[in-house]
Amino acid sequence: MSFLELTEEQIMVQDMAKDFAKNELAPNGERWDHEGWIDDAVIAQMGELGLMGMVVPEEWGGANVDYVSYALAVEEISAGDGAVGAIMSIHNSVGCGPILKYGTDAQKEAWLPDLASGRSIGCFCLTEPQAGSEANNLRTKSHPEGWILDFKWLKTICKQW
Repeated sequence: MSFLELTEEQIMVQDMAKDFAKNELAPNGERWDHEGWIDDAVIAQMGELGLMGMVVPEEWGGANVDYVSYALAVEEISAGDGAVGAIMSIHNSVGCGPILKYGTDAQKEAWLPDLASGRSIGCFCLTEPQAGSEANNLRTKSHPEGWILDFKWLKTICKQW
């Protein structure tokens, strides 16, 4: 059996995330959960620490770390507060990721600096009942002329409201 040996940089990222989680997240998590919100200043702090743009290249304001460092940081942040860990994970992956992979340079320049700094939050919505957590089952599609909606689904949702 072989074990992953962490690099010095990976250990530094892990320790930084662990300290932040212990000192800033864990003491507040229960209150945030009860209140139903997380202070914007916490997200801004995470942006300053590089946690909101972990795999974003430095030219667009990111920390540009490897995926092992990213996984270690998500694990530590989640240990401090699961909701904040989810925000960080979703923001970095499906928030920043598609822009990094598929965006034009102009789109990267327009969006990634604010995302990496925590000034903007990227997210991902699964709102259709038939999709559950399987994004490939979404029926709403982007189209050059606008959004294509599954009106049968939309009509059902509107009746529920």
